[in-house]
Formats: sequence, C-alpha cells, structure tokens
Amino acid sequence: MKLKGNKAGIEALNIDSYQLPVLGKSLIIGLIVGVVVSLYRMLLEFLEKSAFSIYDYVRDNPVWIAPMFIILILVALLVGRIMKAQPMCSGSGSAEVKNLIAGRSQYSWWRVLIAKVLGSGLATAGGLSLGREGPCIQLGACVAQGISDKFSHFPVEKKVLIASGAGAGMGAALNAPLAGVMFAIEEIFRYFSPLILLSTLTAAVAAQFVCRSIFGIAPVLEFTVDTSIPLADFWVLIVFGLVIGIAGSVYNYVLLKVRTAYNRVRFLTPSRRPLIPFICAGGLALIMPEVLCAGHAVFNIIEQPNDLGYLWVLLAVKFIFVMICLGSNTPGGDLFPLLAVGAIIGSIFGTIAINYWGFAPEFYYHFIILAMAGFFTSIVGAPITAIVLLMEMTGSFPLLLSLSVVCLISYVVTDLLGGTAVYKKARITYERENAKSPVVATDNAEKITVELIVHFGSPADGKQVKELLLPPNCLLISIRRGDQTIIPKGDTQIIAEDYLVFITDRYDEDNTAIYEKLIELTTK
Repeated sequence: MKLKGNKAGIEALNIDSYQLPVLGKSLIIGLIVGVVVSLYRMLLEFLEKSAFSIYDYVRDNPVWIAPMFIILILVALLVGRIMKAQPMCSGSGSAEVKNLIAGRSQYSWWRVLIAKVLGSGLATAGGLSLGREGPCIQLGACVAQGISDKFSHFPVEKKVLIASGAGAGMGAALNAPLAGVMFAIEEIFRYFSPLILLSTLTAAVAAQFVCRSIFGIAPVLEFTVDTSIPLADFWVLIVFGLVIGIAGSVYNYVLLKVRTAYNRVRFLTPSRRPLIPFICAGGLALIMPEVLCAGHAVFNIIEQPNDLGYLWVLLAVKFIFVMICLGSNTPGGDLFPLLAVGAIIGSIFGTIAINYWGFAPEFYYHFIILAMAGFFTSIVGAPITAIVLLMEMTGSFPLLLSLSVVCLISYVVTDLLGGTAVYKKARITYERENAKSPVVATDNAEKITVELIVHFGSPADGKQVKELLLPPNCLLISIRRGDQTIIPKGDTQIIAEDYLVFITDRYDEDNTAIYEKLIELTTK
C-alpha cells in the first residue's frame, strides 16, 4: 500500500495537538448551521401551514379535487427529478452523512444542500409525513463540509467537523443540543473521544444559541410534567416497555418490507417513488388530514385524552402513511413521524391506564413521553440519545428514571425479537444503496483513515495484531490506549476499549466491504 505523500499516519498520532483550532472551527460551523437551520425551519413551518390551508380549501370546494391531484403528481415528478439529479439528497440524510464520513461517498456539498431544501420543502408542501430533523442533520453536515474543505488540516479533522455540523443540525432542529451531541457519538462514530465530544458540544451550543434567539427557549413539545410515577406503580412501566418493544420490532419489520416492495416494482424507479406518497397525501387530505405532514397535528389532537376507537384508527392510518413516505426515500426526516406514532401509542396506553387501571389523569402526559422515548430506542437502538432527546424536547427532567426503565426494557425486548437485527440489516442495505458517488481508485489514490473502538468480546479483543484478519488494502497504523499512543507491531496485543486507526484507499471499489469487515472485527 503506497503512503507516499500521505499524512494520515502523522495525523492519527498528532490530531490531539489541534484541539483548539478544531474547537474554533466547530464554533464557526455551529453559528452558521444555526442560521441555516433556522431559515429552513421557518420555511417548513410556512409550507406546512400552507398545505393544511390549501387542503382545507379543496375539501370545501370539491371542484378543485382533480386539479389538486394533477398538481400533486407534477410536484412528485419534480421531486423525483431533484432526487435523480442529486441522489444524495434522498431520504433522511443521516445515512448519507455516515457514508461521507466513512469515505464511501463524495458529493458537492452546496448542490446537495440546495437539493435537500427544495426536495424536502416540496414534500412538506405536499403533506408527506416526513420531518425536518433528518434534512437538518444533512444541512449541518453540508455546511461543515464546505468549511472543512477550505480550512481543515487533516481528513480526521474534517470527519470530526462534519459530524459536529450534523449533530448541531439535529440539535437545532429540535431545540435539543445535548441530543445532537449524543447522536454524533452514539450513531455516527459509535465511540467516545474527548475531541469528538468537545467539538460536537461546541457546535451544538453555538447553533442552539442562534436558534433560541429566533424561536425562543420553549420546548418543542408542550408535554412538560413536574412529577414522576410512584415507585409502587413501576410495574406498569415494565408492561409498557414490553408493549413498546414489540411495537418497535413491528415498525422495523414493516419498514424493511415496504422498502423491499418499492424495489421490486420495476415501474417505481427511485425518481418515480414519490408519486405514491404524494397521491396518498391527496387522498388522506380529503378524509383524514390530521395524519398529514410530520406530526404536529397529531400532537395537537392527543394533547387531551380521546376516544379509544378514534385513537386506534389514527394510529393505523398514521403508521401506514409513515411507512409509505419513508419507504419511498423521498427527501425528509424520519424522527418526528416516528415520535408521532410513538405518541399515539402512549396516548392509547395512557387512556387505558387511567380509565381501567386507576391511574390519575395527571399521568397521561407521562405515558406519551415514555412511549416516544421507548419507541425511538426500540427502532434505532440508541437509548441514551432517546432519553436525552425526550427530556430536552419536553423539558420533563423528573422522568429520568422512568425513561431509563422503559428504554431499557424496550431495547431488550426488541433485541430478543430480532428487531435490532432487522434495523441493522435495513440500515446497512440503505447505506449501501446510498453510497452513490464512488470514484474509481488508482495507485495514487488519496488514502483515508478509519477509526474504530474495540468492544468487549469482539473478535479483535485479546488478539495480537498479526492474528487480525484484515481485509486487503487495509493497514493498522496506530493504537490509542488511554493517553498512550502505540505503534502496532505483530505481537502487540489488542484489548477492549483500544482505539484503532486503520488506513485504506478512499475510493477502493471494495471500500464498503472493507469498512463493514472492520466493523465486524471490532464490535460485538
């Protein structure tokens, strides 16, 4: 493997000396991301209100129903053209950010930024059940990519900055800066590093300062509680965790099947898939408009207890519509619709607990918040992010213990049912499909570093370097153990929590397979 002219090895050993410059760049990135996300949020709020107003007018004036569907079809085709021109703007955006950081894809940041705003904006205007947080993650990453392309010293620094921008984007989208930090650590990098923590925290706080200056400091969801469920009644949390874990497993399974179904229909090329959710949105606008868009209408409905029959219908229709929208890979986020479905489940469970199990009405909001956190955990497999996110989004800090119990149980149940494996399979498949901008490597191709932490019980744990079955075109160049940096030799033993730095070709044709093999080697 040729390393001539490459700084990756030096970078892996000396990146810590660049902490202050990295934090300075993270601060600038956070401020710019705050401005970009704030403008984007205002745009989506306007488009969502406009969508409901237009659909209300059409329901009152049936003569406009046919023209409405024609316009929806034309808008869907336009969104498809945008997706075809810039494939990296498709879907939520988090998978594309991961591919970019992993070196499995490359794209023009400003083109993707524009395409993401246009595509997701049109989807919101059409009433599709897609959120803003996914696009905000990608918008933040695009801003960070543009700045790091100009001012980064090393590829590792660039990765940290892009992840910081993505985390800042998520935090700014939901008024949840700490959740943005946890997202970067738990979902993007999947290991802890002081530099990553400080960089993402700096960017998230800076972005949040801008957003709160514009939107205020109120939580995104008005479900604040100031009491906790008594310890004597914690049995209900165990039951609730079981229910949420099963629901999350069903969600993952159905979404995988829906995406598979889209792929099997030859007519539904990626650029034509938005036709299905746009047409469905038009039909639902006439009979059940409350399920449209990300889920704000749902939250307004369940703010007070409702008839159980209606809630079951609302859950079924919203769930199906979310599956149709997410399966189509139309630009837009998946987190807020996911939370809306979870909130309906919480509303149903809370209504049952109050009406039939003797719980006080004051605990109604508790079940909604717990359901959202547990549902997020069972689907994504990120319990810490879920707990932090829901506490920040609702301001319900007294629920910390209850949230922990429900998230833990839902995570275990989902894992036992195979839901976690289904999510991982769907994520790997999706990330492979969306690594769409490879560049063929040459002997002088630019190299990248891949940094992974060794998990307890992983195949690499306890092995000597010479015993590692590394994929071709991949070399272990550094081991960090606490504050110590080790130059690896054949007889160097690897232990859990070691931080391994590999080097490989940036655009090797087998780059995706190499990355996955390294993941399998270091994780349990």
